Formats: sequence, C-alpha cells, structure tokens
Amino acid sequence: MDIWQLLLVKGNDSFNKQKLPQAEEYYHQAIECLEAQWLANIEDSNLLMAWISAFHNLAILYEAQEQPKIAFRYLQIPHQRMTELSQQSQYSEDLQFVALRSLKITLMPLLAFSKKHPACDGCLSSLKKMEIAVNASQPVMH
Repeated sequence: MDIWQLLLVKGNDSFNKQKLPQAEEYYHQAIECLEAQWLANIEDSNLLMAWISAFHNLAILYEAQEQPKIAFRYLQIPHQRMTELSQQSQYSEDLQFVALRSLKITLMPLLAFSKKHPACDGCLSSLKKMEIAVNASQPVMH
C-alpha cells in the first residue's frame, strides 16, 4: 500500500470516529504525497482520481464542521485543475481526455453542494453552463 493510500485510510478512519482535526491532517498529507507522485507521473489516472478524492474528502470534512465556504473551495480546486488540464495542448491527448472525463466527476459534487448551500447567482450560472458543456463534450463509447 502506498503512503498516500495509508493516509487516506487513516483520514477516513479518523473522520468516522469524529476525530476531525486528525482526519484533516491525514487528508492534507495524502494530497501532498499524491501531488508529488502525480507530478512525477502526470499520465497516471489512478493518482489523479485519488487526488480528486482526497480533496472531496476535505470538502465533506469542512461541510461537517459547518464551514461551507472552505468546503466549496476544496471542491473547486480539482475542478479548476481538470478544466486547465483538459484545455492545455502541452499534455497528451490521453491526459486531456481523462481530464475532460474527470470534469464530470468534479462538477457533480459542486452542483449538489450548491443546492444545499447558497451560491452566488454568477457561480450557479457558471456551474450550470459547465454542466451543459461537459455533458455535450462527453464522447460516446461503442
């Protein structure tokens, strides 16, 4: 088991035991490990998905602590990164494709979150436009 996996397991265990500060620390450490490994091997989609999951875990943690602004930010970070990756031609087509597909993974929690917590009209409008664009750009696999 990689260190980042162990950290995520420990974070989840701490979260389940309501040891939220400890869970927060484990999630942050996992993100640091994942970022280092992912930057060294940016084509590794498993590292990318784990990185996104770690941010989503932090968002859930902050939402549980009734800190929706911070939670929303932790949902935005991977979404913004996937948007950037999907549009940058310096990366391989495979990575751009994975990033484009990951936009849906990062967008859905943002939309669900904005239904539970008030978002500004501009943010909500932007999310809905992004949802339409992401759904329209998803390739059909046969």
